[in-house]
Amino acid sequence: MKAKKWVFLSCVALVVFLLLAATGYDYYFWTHNYSDRVYPGTFIGNNDLSGLTYDQVRGFISGRADQMSTNGLKFQYHQKQAAIASAVASFDSDLSYPALVYDAEASAQAVFNNNNHRGFAWFLFYQLFDRGPRQFTAVYTLDETKIKSLLADAFPGLNIAPINAYFSWSLNGDIRTNPETPGKVINYGLALSSLRLKLDNLDDSVVNIETQSQYPTVAEADLKNLEPQAENYINNLSLTLRLVPAPTNTSTPAFWTVKPTRLITWLSAKKQGNDMVLTLDPAKIEAYLNEAIAPSVNQAPLAPRFMIQDGRVAGWQSGLSGQMLDASSTATNIINNFLNKQSETDLVIQTIPNENIGDNELNIKEIIGTGHSHFAGSPVNRRHNIQVGADAVNGLLIKPGDEFSLVKALGNVDASTGYLPELVIKGDKTTPEYGGGLCQIGTTLFRAALASGLPITYRQNHSYRVSYYEPAGMDAAVYIPQPDVRFVNNTGNYILIQVRTVKDDIYFDFWGTSDGRVASTTTPVIYNIVKPEPTKYLVSPDLKPGEKKCTESSHNGADAYFDYTVTYAPGSTTTPTQIRRFKSHYVPWQAVCLIGATSTPAIASSSVPVSSSSASSSNSTSSQKTAE
Repeated sequence: MKAKKWVFLSCVALVVFLLLAATGYDYYFWTHNYSDRVYPGTFIGNNDLSGLTYDQVRGFISGRADQMSTNGLKFQYHQKQAAIASAVASFDSDLSYPALVYDAEASAQAVFNNNNHRGFAWFLFYQLFDRGPRQFTAVYTLDETKIKSLLADAFPGLNIAPINAYFSWSLNGDIRTNPETPGKVINYGLALSSLRLKLDNLDDSVVNIETQSQYPTVAEADLKNLEPQAENYINNLSLTLRLVPAPTNTSTPAFWTVKPTRLITWLSAKKQGNDMVLTLDPAKIEAYLNEAIAPSVNQAPLAPRFMIQDGRVAGWQSGLSGQMLDASSTATNIINNFLNKQSETDLVIQTIPNENIGDNELNIKEIIGTGHSHFAGSPVNRRHNIQVGADAVNGLLIKPGDEFSLVKALGNVDASTGYLPELVIKGDKTTPEYGGGLCQIGTTLFRAALASGLPITYRQNHSYRVSYYEPAGMDAAVYIPQPDVRFVNNTGNYILIQVRTVKDDIYFDFWGTSDGRVASTTTPVIYNIVKPEPTKYLVSPDLKPGEKKCTESSHNGADAYFDYTVTYAPGSTTTPTQIRRFKSHYVPWQAVCLIGATSTPAIASSSVPVSSSSASSSNSTSSQKTAE
């Protein structure tokens, strides 16, 4: 028995020895051949990364991302298919923005960090128990709000709001009820989750869209039973909305009278216990208040502004508080008063305070940083918008500790604030949109913040390289409401923004008090140059036969980075030296040309999407408003 036991143990030892020897040889082979390469069986989706170096993995992911950007993200509903580009095209580079940005560097790092050589024990476990493929996902950012907007533009017939049953006047002057109408909406949650699953795996196949029904909450039968009560309210009660205290400005109305023809459309019903009772629709009231009254009542606060004269801070504009109509609270009061048969309701006005600052509180002594950019070759509208944007931020003060937001500082960007529109491509048509030229402001402001050694909290590069913002990698895109340019004033003192324009050059000077910090940036490194696809042609009904209109010329794709170093003075409570690397990826940008129907260039079938447009509103100038 003892001999058999030894024979058995010897056999086991021999097997273990042979296994370890074979595994050891494999381990040596793998560590030798894959010391700087991805282990076999490593995938992102169906993309096999086995044996690739770090640079090859990064290049592969970047190439797939650029290809998806060129071809667009494909969506389908029944027989209709649309490709919406992950970067929107415009005739002004500032209005071209990315909705999808892959981070090839972070994706490659994730693959290699999880493929580190972890020693013989891990390798033995892998050989015995875990030889299946290892799946990784790509790293990217997706602007879901923009994707939803682009989907709504590409499939306009799929979003139909439900309509509750409502009262109206008949031709003979009687109250009548109108039937409810069901609606539907794109199932954005499902579409986005399906899209993300594909983007995780670098998959550009079609995403199928579904819709979901939306149902009214008030039916015609509910209103039929309330007709006598509704008629009693309408025939015996009017509604007046008052601005209290009465405005001193004669161009602002003191009150608004809401006529029965509008009141009847506000009447609705709601469930109270087991019964339906008469009420007013708050959404319709708020819509009226915001459209008909708010433009006359709302006043934005005026921030205190200062300017430098002879090297010293001089008062320029005192700060003023603003006011805003609280449509929600006003609607609630209207409903309560009206159903209690009170004919007058005071508008609810919120005061927006603004702080005034004396010159002696500023402690502004010197320029702490200057940003510069060049806009030679800009068309007339773009030059105009650059000046309007510069005026919007010139003289603004940034409090110590505050985060500055360029989007917030600019406010409304539309015709009402003096901007001129530029064209964005929408399918095979063009539509005007505001914001062209503002990236000149954003880029120059970003560079001024860098020169001042301030912490940057938000910055996004453009979709593609733009000549105005060379060198590549040091630009900052601005688009209302996103992307933004944001940074924090951590100097301990106020910062004053001053803008200078000299011919084709714009400068942002940040005035403040130096705390001894020193900021520097390296020259951007530009690499991974990729040529774009040939020009894309689209037949457009907006153009005359033979007419052609093209976006900015094509641009090579590239990656770029620069290092930003801030060294603080001795004795500072901040980490003495901080280094941050800013990375940018620019897609190879394909020029797009719209042509008249009889032109002859080869026509590409893919479409180019648009972004949403800003709507402007006009202010009332009469002393009283009557809702018809």
